[in-house]
Amino acid sequence: MNFETEAYIDEYVIDGENSGVFAGDGTSITYTPENPDIPPSVSIPTDEITSVTFKRDTTLLRNRPLGWFFAAITLVLIFAVYIFYFAGTDPPGLEYEMLFFVFLIIGGISTTYNYFSSEDYDIIIVQIRTDDGESHVFTGRLNDTEFVGACGELIESDIETQNLNKKLRTELGD
Repeated sequence: MNFETEAYIDEYVIDGENSGVFAGDGTSITYTPENPDIPPSVSIPTDEITSVTFKRDTTLLRNRPLGWFFAAITLVLIFAVYIFYFAGTDPPGLEYEMLFFVFLIIGGISTTYNYFSSEDYDIIIVQIRTDDGESHVFTGRLNDTEFVGACGELIESDIETQNLNKKLRTELGD
């Protein structure tokens, strides 16, 4: 076992600062954060590791229904602004409300665009348990070949591993 890749500690945050270098060799598994404000480096000797568990997090996948929801809300807001302010039914004293609606429309368009244009994040969660009961969690993306390779090397090592997802079994070669 010999790997070095980028990973996130504790949880995956899109463009988060909790990333660092996740590395392992025959004697230990280490994590060194890139940001000095993140808790200090972690070094886990391999002889103290009781198990390594692999899970898959799909909460950041397939957010298209949310995109369609925000698109519908935005269209309703655009229609309401048109009816109230441009179709001749101009109620007196609602200029500030129209400005507020315009900001909501801009936000709705931006949110809809983000849901439709952003990529899906399929996340691998690696949980390492030690003899003294500590648990360390490292995460990375399934389409990050270096991180998937590191997970594959952990599976091939002498450390007891458990894979809790069928798709990960095919991806990681388990």
